[in-house]
Amino acid sequence: MTATSKHPQQTVLEVLSSLSYRTGELSSYLQEVAQGLSELMELDWSVVTFCKDDSERILASTINLGESADEMYSLHGSLTGTVVKTGQPLVVEDATTCTNYGNAPEGYRAYLGVPLRTPAGEVIGTICSFQHQPRYFTEAEVQLAKLFAERAATAIDNYHLYQQQQQVNKQLEAEIKDRRQAQIALQESEEKFRQLAENIEQVFWIRRPDGQILYLSPAFEQVWGQSCQQWLHDCSLWAASIHPDDRTRMLEAQRLGQGKVDEEYRIVRADGSIRLIRDQSFPVRDDSGHVYRIAGIAEDITERRQAEQEMGKAIAALAEVGELAAMIVHEVRNPLTTVLMGLDAIKSIELPESVQERLNLSLEEADRIRNLLKEILLYAKPQVLQLSELEVNAFIGDTLESIRMMPAISRKIDFVPAPYPIRVLADKDKLKQVFINLVDNACQALSIESANADARITWTVEPDLTTNSVYIRIHNGGNPIPPETLPKIMKPFFTTKSCGTGLGLAIVKRIIDAHSGELMITSNAAEGTQVSIKFAIA
Repeated sequence: MTATSKHPQQTVLEVLSSLSYRTGELSSYLQEVAQGLSELMELDWSVVTFCKDDSERILASTINLGESADEMYSLHGSLTGTVVKTGQPLVVEDATTCTNYGNAPEGYRAYLGVPLRTPAGEVIGTICSFQHQPRYFTEAEVQLAKLFAERAATAIDNYHLYQQQQQVNKQLEAEIKDRRQAQIALQESEEKFRQLAENIEQVFWIRRPDGQILYLSPAFEQVWGQSCQQWLHDCSLWAASIHPDDRTRMLEAQRLGQGKVDEEYRIVRADGSIRLIRDQSFPVRDDSGHVYRIAGIAEDITERRQAEQEMGKAIAALAEVGELAAMIVHEVRNPLTTVLMGLDAIKSIELPESVQERLNLSLEEADRIRNLLKEILLYAKPQVLQLSELEVNAFIGDTLESIRMMPAISRKIDFVPAPYPIRVLADKDKLKQVFINLVDNACQALSIESANADARITWTVEPDLTTNSVYIRIHNGGNPIPPETLPKIMKPFFTTKSCGTGLGLAIVKRIIDAHSGELMITSNAAEGTQVSIKFAIA
């Protein structure tokens, strides 16, 4: 039985089933599609075209087009252009009498065109058939053309996907080496992170935006007193562990913060104990900017906060002691003044030599007590600063002129200023008091044996632009401070001098602290003693 004597539907099925598309072999498959449609419908010419940007290129043709097969053709004014534009099949019985839809190729009159539509609905081309003579195409023939168009569109779409995949594969192959190296680096980074996360006292955690915990560092079990595995399987445990009085606030902070939170809250451990937690978190975004992880560090600050509270109480107690000391000083100074006046009056009386010696000793001790009371009052008094901008080189130069008026000191001080002006915010009177005290100490540290041209005091100004600070250093080459004494010399009432009060350096430290500065002292036999003061540059 010949193909023409078969039932039409059977013939169509045989042709469709004979079409075999192999990945990457698009041209031969489309040629089979065009040839199959042409033979079934007994057409003079059928083509499969690919259309883009108002142009078309013929991918398959039932007649040999020679070199013109690779040319690009404009869709403007053509029947195929109408099919692409409308996205609908077009049937023209005679293009010479019906010119509303565009022109047919020269020598052809009947036209049947069906769009090639991808699964996504995009029109990527057409399957077109032409007849030299006018012809009426039935609905069944149009449906048949649609079947072949569907096969062609699927093949073209798959081919493009295949080409894209090939390109992706090439890119992947080119990146394999880099990826391997990146993987090794990532593994090393993950190992470092693991070592850090598993050894810090704070709890490092990672969760999803929906609250599901992904990671908890080992410190969690020490702080919360619960199992990490429990929390990894039940994200509600976090809210349940928060103290009821803090729970609503923390849940709201978490909701409003969108991953960025810095809050303190209390937790109730399984044993009933309450701990204070500081929790800081930040969102982790993907390449598109969406938050896909939230990471954070939770720290148990219970002991720190208790220590701060104890420190606050101690400071308040010291303030009360200071006020009490000031009151006592005022109460003692008045009768002491009377005593001194009396002793001075007795001094004018002719007395035996032994009594006169005792009187002189009493006057000296009374005067020492007066100086001690003066320094206690100065130490106890709150440091209220009158800040102004000072140029350090010029200020030290002026202060040095006053200091050099002191006997036997002028030859011992070398001043090395900064190479350019340095300005700080300071109380000039209190700062002058600091420098006079420190230089006086340096002068006293120079022993009699070292009080020569080689034993000098060096006063240096050294700016540090990396920290926006300036260091003012006073160095002497006298006998070093014993190592066991060095940590104590800035404490109140500690002194190694026979006539000292032990408040000089304590007052200096209070003044420096009030300026938000830093006082440092180093001393050894090889380098001598150096006092350094660090101030922020204005």
